[in-house]
Amino acid sequence: MADDTIQQVYMRITQRMQDCQKQLAQIDAQISANQRETRLAALTKREIQDLDTSVPLYKSMGKMFIQETKEDLLKDIAQSAADAKTMVDALEKKQKF
Repeated sequence: MADDTIQQVYMRITQRMQDCQKQLAQIDAQISANQRETRLAALTKREIQDLDTSVPLYKSMGKMFIQETKEDLLKDIAQSAADAKTMVDALEKKQKF
């Protein structure tokens, strides 16, 4: 009877460990994706800032493009970068927990 109990406990611990490893892998993937988004936003912002205000700029909306002002586009990029940074911070806290 004791051997069965020990084996059941071992199986539960093994299953829990595998679940935790899967969750950590998912968190790592999400952190990488958000860091990539932050770098992309920084690069896009740098490229747009160098452009003249007379240059037409477009924002992708699904399958179409919408013309935007330089200021609005820069605000959207800054917001996107801030959201990604916040998500990375939250995921890193979750990863440490």
